[in-house]
Amino acid sequence: MLAIPRRDPGANASAVLAVGVHVLLLAVLFFGIRWRTKHPEPVMAELWSQLPAVEAPRAAPPPPPPVVAPKPEPKPEPKPEPKVEPKPEPKPDIALEQEKKRKEEAEKKKREEEAARKKRDDELKAKAEQERKDKALAEQRRRDEQAADRKRMQDQLARELASAAPKSSGPVTGAPSRAGDPTARNQWGDRIGAKIRPNVVLPPDLQGNPEAVFDVQVLPTGDVLAVKLKKSSGSRAYDDAVERAILKSSPLPLPEKREVFEARLELKFRPRD
Repeated sequence: MLAIPRRDPGANASAVLAVGVHVLLLAVLFFGIRWRTKHPEPVMAELWSQLPAVEAPRAAPPPPPPVVAPKPEPKPEPKPEPKVEPKPEPKPDIALEQEKKRKEEAEKKKREEEAARKKRDDELKAKAEQERKDKALAEQRRRDEQAADRKRMQDQLARELASAAPKSSGPVTGAPSRAGDPTARNQWGDRIGAKIRPNVVLPPDLQGNPEAVFDVQVLPTGDVLAVKLKKSSGSRAYDDAVERAILKSSPLPLPEKREVFEARLELKFRPRD
């Protein structure tokens, strides 16, 4: 029995597809080669005998410096508020004990302050009393020294008077005396008056030209031993001013001649003379 071969139904389609693919490939090759072999177009160029001046490019301005924004300062973190714990209320007995202790301390402090104040007052009183005693002692010592000086001067005056030559006992009026050389005595009186008068400070309310007479005891050295008002001018201020001037002028000038010296002088003063 003979076998009859069967025909494939898809063979025709495969053959058609293969033919189409080959035709498409040939077309692509043909057009690709033709595009690549295209002749270039002619190029035209101009010839210049000198290059034209070309303006140099301007330098671009430098960019502005970058602005650096300040960093914000970190805000301080708020501190947590301390917690105040309520104090436990003391027990009644403890509170009374503390109150009693505070009162005792206050009274003790008050007593100490009073004691310190009393001590300061006592010290001040003692110091003032001591100063008073020292002042009284110094005053008494000064009076004793003045009395001793006065006695010594009186003794010296007595010795000088005893050893001096006898003189007239008449009082000194204007000039020291009328005994002896009157010219020398008048000159001595003028010198005494010339030294005393500049020291007399006249009171502002003095009126007229009143006369004040003083008895003045003088040592042989010219020192004034004593001043006594014999006749007032009627103005206490003027009398005191003359007495202060006599004491301030000590020692008084001595006479040029020894024999005309007298220990007791009567001096007259008028403010307008």
